[in-house]
Amino acid sequence: FFFKQKTAYEILSGLVGSEMCIRDRVRMEQKMTVKNGDFIRIDYTESVEGQVIAATDKDVATEKGIFNEEAQYGPHLIVVGAGQLVKGFEEDLMGKEIGYCGKVEIPPEGAFGLRDPKKVEIVPINRFKEKKPVPGMRVGVENKVGTVTRIFGRKVSVDFNHPLADRTIVQYKINEFIEDRQEKLKALIKTFAHMDLEAEIKDDVATITVLWELSYYKEWLMIRRGLADMIIQHLGLKEVDQVEKHTGERVTAELISPPAKEPATEGTGSEEQKSAETTPA
Repeated sequence: FFFKQKTAYEILSGLVGSEMCIRDRVRMEQKMTVKNGDFIRIDYTESVEGQVIAATDKDVATEKGIFNEEAQYGPHLIVVGAGQLVKGFEEDLMGKEIGYCGKVEIPPEGAFGLRDPKKVEIVPINRFKEKKPVPGMRVGVENKVGTVTRIFGRKVSVDFNHPLADRTIVQYKINEFIEDRQEKLKALIKTFAHMDLEAEIKDDVATITVLWELSYYKEWLMIRRGLADMIIQHLGLKEVDQVEKHTGERVTAELISPPAKEPATEGTGSEEQKSAETTPA
C-alpha cells in the first residue's frame, strides 16, 4: 500500500485540480473530522519539482502522460494510521472534514528524505544480464533498487535514492468516510487483495469466500495472511475465516491465471507499501 509501497502501499479519481476542489466543496450538517482508525476515500494528484508523477483521476493521468491501463483509477481507500501514507501526508489529513480539498507540501523529513549524492553508484554494464539498461529504468542491484541515470561506455550510473527524495507536493480531496463494517470489509478486500470476493461479518467473525483457483496463485498465500491481519486489527473482529468455493468447473489456463498485478504509483504510499518493477542485475 502499501504493504507500504503506492501500496501500499502506496496505499496511496475524480479530482483534483483547484477548480474541482472549489466546484465539489460540500457542507455537511454533521461535521466529521479525520482521526486515527478512520476509513476514508481520497483523490490526489502528486507532483515533484512541478512534474505530476501520480494521480487517482484517469483524466489527469492521461493529460499528464502517466496513464497506465493496468492501474485502478478512482478514489483510494485509506485506513488512517495503518501506515499506507508517508508521515507528512497523513499528518496533514488529521482533523480535516469530509469534502476538504487542499494542498500539502511535504518536506524530505516527512516523506522520503533528502537526496544523497553518495547513493549514486557506477555499475559495470555486464551486471545486467536479462535486459539492456536505459536511462530511467528501475533496476535491482545487490538487493537495492535504483534508477539508471546515464550510460557511458561499459558503465552504468544508478541512483539509489528514492525517486521522490526531496520535497513532494500533494493536492488532495477527502471524498467520504466509510462507517459501515460490512462496507469496510469489502473495501479492505478490494484494496489489498485487488479483487472482489464474497464476504460477510457475523458475531465478530468475517467469512470470506475464496475461489479455489487462487490456490494456484503463489502470492495469494502472503496476501491472504496480510489481509486477515488487516481485517482483525482495523475492524476489531475475533477471527477471519477463508472458505474455498468449488463449483466443479473444469480447470483451464484462464481459470488459474493470477489476477493482473496493479503497478503501484511512486506517490503518497510509504516505503514498505511501494513495490517498484525492477530488472535484476
